Amino acid sequence: MAKQKTLTRPKTNLLGICVTGTVESIGATGQLVTDIRNDALTDAGPGESVTVKFAEHETVGVYPQDHGQPTATLVASLGTSGCLEIEIVGISISEMLGIKAGVPVSVSF
Repeated sequence: MAKQKTLTRPKTNLLGICVTGTVESIGATGQLVTDIRNDALTDAGPGESVTVKFAEHETVGVYPQDHGQPTATLVASLGTSGCLEIEIVGISISEMLGIKAGVPVSVSF
């Protein structure tokens, strides 16, 4: 009779959630429209525990569409497109930072 091997599950720590995607297009006001669906970010919020990274840039928080942030603020929000959108309020982020479609995006929370 063969000796039975006992398998044990390694202990792990929950590090959080990371949702990844890409910039799909540039919106009418120069905002970055990603392919990360708004419903994938229901547990993310405007707090500092949420980090949005794209290219070599990052911002904190995922805000509602009507975020009310002041001009020149870098904001990630639940967009009207149904997906995460990243903007510099009142400025074309695409023109200012030279970001085009295809850039990777990650949201950690």
